[in-house]
Amino acid sequence: MKIVLHHFATKTVRTFSPGTASDVAWQEFLPSLAKQHGYVLNGILAVGCLHLSILTNEISERDDYQDIAANQMNTGMAQYREEVQNITTSNSEALFAFSTTMTTFVLGTAGTECRNALDSMKKERLPEDQREDTTTLLIQAICRIFRAVRGVLVILVPCYHHIRSGKFKPVLDRDWWPSPVPITPEELEQDNKLRSLEKLWAQPGKPIFAIPLHLSHDWAASPFPGDGPNDETFDWTAIMGWLTHLPLEFISLLEERRMEAWVLMAHYALLPAKVKVNPWLDGLATSIFMTSALVIGKENWEWIAWPAAVLKIDLEDVHAE
Repeated sequence: MKIVLHHFATKTVRTFSPGTASDVAWQEFLPSLAKQHGYVLNGILAVGCLHLSILTNEISERDDYQDIAANQMNTGMAQYREEVQNITTSNSEALFAFSTTMTTFVLGTAGTECRNALDSMKKERLPEDQREDTTTLLIQAICRIFRAVRGVLVILVPCYHHIRSGKFKPVLDRDWWPSPVPITPEELEQDNKLRSLEKLWAQPGKPIFAIPLHLSHDWAASPFPGDGPNDETFDWTAIMGWLTHLPLEFISLLEERRMEAWVLMAHYALLPAKVKVNPWLDGLATSIFMTSALVIGKENWEWIAWPAAVLKIDLEDVHAE
């Protein structure tokens, strides 16, 4: 396990959030948390092994790493579920650390499920029942990601100020993000297109939730830490902020295959598409968009024509699969 721990400390933590200060915070604080809280160590080993499984080309080695990762995460989850029932300032940092590894783990595993499912649809034209089963699998995997991302609020809501004032301050501090206000003609055009989605929720009989339709704000802002703007230092956590505010009722609408909800998610797919270098988000934009297209059906594709064009996805290919 020393190899896994070394890999996590030197490679994996850099995929959590960009910037030297954030890397140092994870590297310096996690060892002490892992000594005090066994589930934190389980989370570290799980994500470290999962990361190694992504990087290796040996099938048997990849399978071994994935098995270890799953076992470690399951072990950690058992203790985490008990601890999270009583969140205090003494365990909040450990819970936050494990929640981060758990979310990363779900991003990696569910993302792989989505890619494999879509690949199976591309290789052969599936019968209608198998196509339906594959669509269901995609919905479940994506909603699992959304619930995992949102889950950190259980810890951050009661203990945010305590965690941010401690050693995890560089991880949570985002004061350097630019103001997410559309300014350029392109950004203003995007803003208008996204605001037009409100028409979907303004019809009689449609469920109304306080869904944050400020996707354009997240799209316009391109936050980078002080290291300098490039694909490797782009703060991919910025695109997760919108997901953390999704009401649970909205995620239920996704699981119920509500057309309006999936149209919105097809547009959200524009955000993860901005991330070029991160193993946990590989293919996520395509998976979300393709699932949206499958769920809403060809008769409603006019609603997602714009994100399809931006993502360079031919909707007829979806119909042909």
